[in-house]
Amino acid sequence: MIPPDLSIVIPIYNRGPVVRYTFDSVRRAAAGLKIETIVVDDGSTPPAAENLRSLGIEPTKLIRQENRGLLFARLAGLAAASGRYVLFLDSDDLVSSDKITAQVSAMDRSGADVSYTDTARTTLTGDYDQLALQVDAPLPATNEAADFYLTVQPAPHSPIFRRTYLDPIVATACFPPSPLYNPVAEIWFYHVAAPQPAHVEYVPGPRAIIGQHPETRLTNHWEKLGIASLAVMEAFARACPADTPGGRRARQLAGEKAFRAWRALPWDFSPEFTDRLLGVWRRLTAETCTPALGGTGYQWLARVLGPVGAARLLRRLRHHRYEAIRTLDDATLDNLLRALPPPG
Repeated sequence: MIPPDLSIVIPIYNRGPVVRYTFDSVRRAAAGLKIETIVVDDGSTPPAAENLRSLGIEPTKLIRQENRGLLFARLAGLAAASGRYVLFLDSDDLVSSDKITAQVSAMDRSGADVSYTDTARTTLTGDYDQLALQVDAPLPATNEAADFYLTVQPAPHSPIFRRTYLDPIVATACFPPSPLYNPVAEIWFYHVAAPQPAHVEYVPGPRAIIGQHPETRLTNHWEKLGIASLAVMEAFARACPADTPGGRRARQLAGEKAFRAWRALPWDFSPEFTDRLLGVWRRLTAETCTPALGGTGYQWLARVLGPVGAARLLRRLRHHRYEAIRTLDDATLDNLLRALPPPG
């Protein structure tokens, strides 16, 4: 039997009618290709099958599991995939009409292991044909795996993976999946893939479309995303090999990413969180001050005050207090931090 060209894995948890936009976009993008859609119902109440049936949606495969979170839903979908390529698509996001053909054609020509595109945004309301796109800035072009996964870090429905490349990476991941990583499921995939060699291809154009709507989204709480990302980065710092060229490069880039994330925080944000994030940089880069940590002004200050001292000063001068952008109360934030394993 000839395998599908692409397996599209779509986790669903209590998603409402906006899921129709996702499947409508897939239908429009699938012309001329053999596509399988794999819906993973992550314990929805009522079961997702009822909502899909009412909307006239029939996925190729429907997997129902107890609620385990987004990362484990994507892993379950990947295990069921039979396509040559794999795309992870959230149940409120869309693909452009030419995304699949453009990326699959590029990967067929070049033999790439993973390809990626730019993004756009739209508000999911009204008729599909009337949706208006707001195009995001183009992503940097790179063909290096570590740079793609740890610096570019595109939206989760931007990359398309060659399945024979992705399956062994997941099977031999340097640190295992955890419920702690569910809010940033794609970040776990990116970190376990970063130390491994890969042929990466950039296919420019706003083809991964982020759906905006009033239903619940993980991105409504940036603190939850930050704490989940910290959990991934600390596990990566413990597990990523330092004795291979790919491992050394990935460790350097991950450390720089942690430092930039620390610099971007409100100056009065949780001391425990900020100290642990800074600790990732120290562990991965031995406190090396590189141009990736900041621009010309920062580099000048760093020569005088050191990389941390310069960043602390600029955070105090330029950033709002936490209260101005808070989305969680102190008790919830403290509980999330207490759930993290020790940083060592």
